Amino acid sequence: MLAKGISFILACLLMLSVAAADAAPAAGSAKLKEIVAGQFNDYVKDLETITNIDSGTGDAEGSAKIAEFLRGKLEELGGTVEFRANDKATHVIARFKGDGNFKLLMMAHTDTVFGKGEAQKRPFRMDENLLAYGPGVGDDKATVIQTVYAMKALKDLGYKNFGEIVLYYNGEEETGSEFADNIIKELSQQVDMVIVMDTARPNWGIVTQRKGMAKYEIKVEGIAGHAGNHPYRSASAVMELGNQISMLYKLASPLPKDPLSLTPDKLKAQGIIDHGQFIPENTINVGVIGTDNKKTNVIPAKAFAKLEVRCYKMSELQRLDKEIKALANKTVVPGTKVTITGGIGTGPMEKTPQVQKLIDIYKDIVKREYGADVVEWVAGGITDGNLSAQYAPTIDALGVENYEEHTDHEYVDLKTVGPRTVALVSFIQELAEKWPIK
Repeated sequence: MLAKGISFILACLLMLSVAAADAAPAAGSAKLKEIVAGQFNDYVKDLETITNIDSGTGDAEGSAKIAEFLRGKLEELGGTVEFRANDKATHVIARFKGDGNFKLLMMAHTDTVFGKGEAQKRPFRMDENLLAYGPGVGDDKATVIQTVYAMKALKDLGYKNFGEIVLYYNGEEETGSEFADNIIKELSQQVDMVIVMDTARPNWGIVTQRKGMAKYEIKVEGIAGHAGNHPYRSASAVMELGNQISMLYKLASPLPKDPLSLTPDKLKAQGIIDHGQFIPENTINVGVIGTDNKKTNVIPAKAFAKLEVRCYKMSELQRLDKEIKALANKTVVPGTKVTITGGIGTGPMEKTPQVQKLIDIYKDIVKREYGADVVEWVAGGITDGNLSAQYAPTIDALGVENYEEHTDHEYVDLKTVGPRTVALVSFIQELAEKWPIK
């Protein structure tokens, strides 16, 4: 760790200077900023501790070590901690009771994509720019510790005008699991709102919409025959599969005319920040195709394709589900039969009118406290927030800002810990005071 190059005291002073630069802070925010700035030393020590514990998905030993570490921290703050373990991970649920009505679930995850030995190979380090490195340091360990210190800030403020705050630390987020899904379903139905404390986007970016997904398999049966002698009494399953795929793509939203104009380098040259605005509304991807045939002189009798559909709205997933299944009755090649199976698997994290009101509250806080504009990102990828959004309004990526996740040069910008934590705690307070928000 960086003890000689830059002291934690200097880091704290840097955090305080960020707080002092704010324009027109709200009443009480100065105290909160002072509390959060004063936590930075301990925050970094705790982040170092869990970053240096290998906890790749399926590493039950590492997962249990982090769970025990969190238990100590959370119980010290007055939380009631429950472990739910399987053979791959220890999932942690902590509950904090208040005196009010608003109930909130915050979710983060303790697993990473890195295997055993990675933490020893490249342990936690922090440079002079307050950039921290290490396996899973930002996805999602910096935010795991952030939730702990957000609760500590609420305690230090003496703020208890919430009904209950539930913290859930998923031990299998990177791969997903039915075990974790059942916990999320259970907890999401017990609260008024969910905040997914996953990797934050740069420059006050948050994720306000995520696509849901459906998966399908198309099977085509034709009539095999000799390609030279008997094409007249054969029926190509591959030809009909091509027809089905062509009809499928016509159901999707249009793709850009020139994808090469939207590469990161091209956008950067134009000063354009990609926050998901170029993702088509409804996408269809045929990712796997195949046939039972291995010879060019044989007309194939069987062919198949596997595909996925992603949409921002459940209504669109449902509409496309009907239209895709109806394609089975629209064969073009005589003598072929088409069967389409599958359906909607994961619902979208939709930006409903209620969610927009919640987003606007967060935006107002950031503008008031830091004079910054929150940028709404949309994403085609799926997280735990997709599942929680089926039961409670959900906002994603309110954690610490992270870069190059899932790589060996991943890093988290610790200069964002203070502002992001102040905004989070202020958000919780305002929600508790204003709830219900319809």
